[in-house]
Amino acid sequence: MRHILLPMLLSAMALWGQGYDLRPERVAPKLYCFFGAVEIPNRENNGNMVNTCYIDAGKGWVVFDSGPTHRYAEEAFEAMQGVKRQPVLAVFNSHYHDDHWLGNGFYSEKNIPIYASGNFGPEYTAVPTRIEKAVDPAFYRGTVPVGPNRFVAEPGPMHIGDLELHVLTFRHPAHTDADLALFLPKEHIVLAGDIVFNDRLPSLRDGSLKGWRQALEELHALKWEVLVGGHGFKTGGNALDFIEAYLTKLHAKVKKAIAEDVGMEEAQKFGAMPEYETMALYEELHGKNVLKAYEELEWDEE
Repeated sequence: MRHILLPMLLSAMALWGQGYDLRPERVAPKLYCFFGAVEIPNRENNGNMVNTCYIDAGKGWVVFDSGPTHRYAEEAFEAMQGVKRQPVLAVFNSHYHDDHWLGNGFYSEKNIPIYASGNFGPEYTAVPTRIEKAVDPAFYRGTVPVGPNRFVAEPGPMHIGDLELHVLTFRHPAHTDADLALFLPKEHIVLAGDIVFNDRLPSLRDGSLKGWRQALEELHALKWEVLVGGHGFKTGGNALDFIEAYLTKLHAKVKKAIAEDVGMEEAQKFGAMPEYETMALYEELHGKNVLKAYEELEWDEE
């Protein structure tokens, strides 16, 4: 029996030592974020390829996106207790892609309200999740898909702690049909979720090219100085530059292909963008984005 128990004990001790090594970055006076790798989820990053943020609301934290696993959420919380020891008052989920909300279970255990767009339905918490399939089981252990328990039907202001938050929802699909962003007008901060990508290509698979560009126009109209997207590292005045340029060029390329009667099978080659070939996830996502845009714009009357 000792020969069986000892390897099991050593294995458990090794797993206990594993972690994400999360380190918050102070982005603005009240804002701390964890920036993930510009990759797809895999057994090296274990889902740590997403940006999540904590906002200081005076006597508590407001969390924007809970992250990819229970372990991630727990480690982020512990790291933030080292910055300022206070409870979490509320969690906001930017949309239903699971790298952004699978940490909800950790906060649900503490009976914390979790807000999301009214379009974030229970069908998006079905198992097995994409993250569960992609990451090391040791990192996923303890993760239970828990959806939001508060729903925002219309955009508008909220007050949580000392913060005035403007919750932004969108009447049109953008990255998804359940996008939610936060605007802090006094702090001049926008937390955009996956409406904004930097340093890697976005995915259009669940969204609308036209709606996404409209959502970016709405963000542009806000008076912000700091904007944090769902992926990537740029947060200053140039935070919208890449995503706006890429989606605008994608729209033009696909419209040109349609106008010249280029078929869908040839559209991917026609729609190549060499200027982005060296950017992370170009090979994985750009061709799919072209096809998705083609389907949307083929019968567009613009």
